[in-house]
Amino acid sequence: MIKNLTRGLTALTMTALTTLPVLGAAPSAAVPPSFQIMTALNSKCLASNGDNVEVQTCNRGTGNQLWFWEAGKLVNVAEFHCLDVRNGELNAPAQVVGDCHGLANQRWKKEGEWLRTEVNNQCLSIQNNGDPSEHAGINLRNCGPNAWQFWRLPNPS
Repeated sequence: MIKNLTRGLTALTMTALTTLPVLGAAPSAAVPPSFQIMTALNSKCLASNGDNVEVQTCNRGTGNQLWFWEAGKLVNVAEFHCLDVRNGELNAPAQVVGDCHGLANQRWKKEGEWLRTEVNNQCLSIQNNGDPSEHAGINLRNCGPNAWQFWRLPNPS
């Protein structure tokens, strides 16, 4: 009888140990299709460097260069942080912030090849009127017919 009881408890313990992790696992959230945001100036890609955004030589396998649209926000795949402009200031550096809050300084609209922020309707621009160097910074400027303000990316869905 003790042997049967021991076998029964062992079987019950093994069942619990193999079932509990499965029951406790949370489903992983699906990431929408991602894309690179490429400048028309020199075909470099918009990338997060952790604090700010810059242009870098495109590398599809680099998560810091991959983005997706979410309710008007551009979200970086590597960090799940939103493209943000500090207080919507003219010439302020574009930043990637910790949390997506969805206020106007994180909402973007694609108009032709421009990316406009809803906070002040200015365009995402490569600093210094299109600095062609690797790791050139990004800021907001008044929109104009400038290749350093033209971006290639899919329309929001």
